[in-house]
Amino acid sequence: MYWKRSLTIFSLLMIIATMLAACGASTTPQGGAAAPAAPAATTAPAAPAAATVRWRTRPGDAAEQKVYEELNTLANDQLKDKGISVTYDPAPNNGDYFTKIQTELAAGNAPDIFWIGGANLADFVNTGQILDLKPLMDKDSSFKIGDFYDNVIGELTRDGKIYGLPRDISTMVVYYNEDMFKAAGLQTPKELAAAGNWNLDTLLDTAKKLTDPAKQQYGLGFGNWWGPGWGYFVNVEGGSPLTPDRKGCGLNTPEAIAGAAYAQNLYNEKLLPAGDADGEALFSAGNVGMYFNGRWFAPGVRTNAKFNWDVAPMPKGKVESTWLFWGPYLVNAKTANPDATWEVLKVLTSAEATGKVAALGTNVPPRKDAAAVNAFLGATPPANNQAYLDGISYAALEAPVWDGNWGDFSGKVQSLWDQMIAGQITPEEFGNQACEQTADTFTK
Repeated sequence: MYWKRSLTIFSLLMIIATMLAACGASTTPQGGAAAPAAPAATTAPAAPAAATVRWRTRPGDAAEQKVYEELNTLANDQLKDKGISVTYDPAPNNGDYFTKIQTELAAGNAPDIFWIGGANLADFVNTGQILDLKPLMDKDSSFKIGDFYDNVIGELTRDGKIYGLPRDISTMVVYYNEDMFKAAGLQTPKELAAAGNWNLDTLLDTAKKLTDPAKQQYGLGFGNWWGPGWGYFVNVEGGSPLTPDRKGCGLNTPEAIAGAAYAQNLYNEKLLPAGDADGEALFSAGNVGMYFNGRWFAPGVRTNAKFNWDVAPMPKGKVESTWLFWGPYLVNAKTANPDATWEVLKVLTSAEATGKVAALGTNVPPRKDAAAVNAFLGATPPANNQAYLDGISYAALEAPVWDGNWGDFSGKVQSLWDQMIAGQITPEEFGNQACEQTADTFTK
């Protein structure tokens, strides 16, 4: 009986104490010490601070733009839990692209991330408006710089700083019409290369045998610009358009002049389409047997060619050479949130993202990890995708000119090259005048 009454009184006291605590009342025990505060209510973790990152490329067509829009969705999906919102801001594929970005950088309203061509790198970095990514890389244990090709990262590195990550690369290869070779009873460039007999001599011999003016058929074609033109032929004969330190013109060396002479002979022999004829269209139409070009040429051939075709490495001269074209994503030094921008850049240059771009057929992934390489090798035709990868190790890279202006240099050289292939000046005059006329494009 006493036990029951004591329990009842105790229960009542507990109920009263609970009610007082709920009402915010406080009691002061003997000794004047403050009563313990009621436990704080449990709250959900604060959401990550919101950050918006804007990025830009120059899509060549609607299909390419769609892929970048898919990458934008990929980035938003992967980064939403970090409070990062990503906006794709495409720009027209025209000559104003680089000027537009430079103007925006100066005005302070450029995208956080944007793509440029490798040869344009110095023009942007030298302004001081591009973010050094090395501090972000160093503190990110999830990032592996070794997943990218060393020679490309080397071009992005200057004075211990790393300015950007590559979006894409492409070596130059020989596209060839297998059916035309079969009809002529000739070994293909791929077969000649496999036998160790694919060089400038066999290129010339093959081009002559495939050329048939009566059919308006040409053995060889390539675009009249620095890559497959004066750049390649100078390089493959052991020369270089620039001096080794890239602080001057290298086109007046015996090696460079020999390369120019070889190319001039191709035009003299009329082995290429004349004048400004569109060699790319003529190849896809079946009128050109071999064509020098990068990976971006493949989608058009896939769509338009009505014949069997494949690719092979570029022919050897005194040295083994090709071009490696590439383009990096750069980060605006004034980006509002460098950490958020870095997270977006990692997604855009991931194996998954670069694989999606490579699937278009226009680029080679800039990564050497297995996921990226396998995605590229499976993107056929052509069957011999390995040819693009084989040239990476020995290619001359599309290189920034840190102590000069590549645009001014290449423009003046191209004008002289056009005169040479038209027979107006000799290869020696081309080389010597090129170095004389471009001296003012380099910083002394």
